[in-house]
Amino acid sequence: MEFQPSTDRQAREWLDLVFDPDICAVQEVEDMYQERDEIDRIVAEVDSELAAERQAARAELPRVDRSTRRQRHANRRAGREVLRALPVRPEATEDVVLGEAA
Repeated sequence: MEFQPSTDRQAREWLDLVFDPDICAVQEVEDMYQERDEIDRIVAEVDSELAAERQAARAELPRVDRSTRRQRHANRRAGREVLRALPVRPEATEDVVLGEAA
């Protein structure tokens, strides 16, 4: 493949195009859009990670709640068992109720 030698005039036109303010502005705008798209992608990725962490935290909360509830029920059952193990209180008679000693 042979290249044609460029003339000074062509080189000048190419340099003018490269340094043209309008073309530079368009390139800068395109670069800004690419940066913005990259930032939006990163933000979306972080948002999805945070949402996944929140979802995982929500899944753990009911387990803690159930565990606490089970513990409370177990404590109440244990308390009832202790009360059942105590000796039975004698029936109150009328003399004791009225305050008279036998």
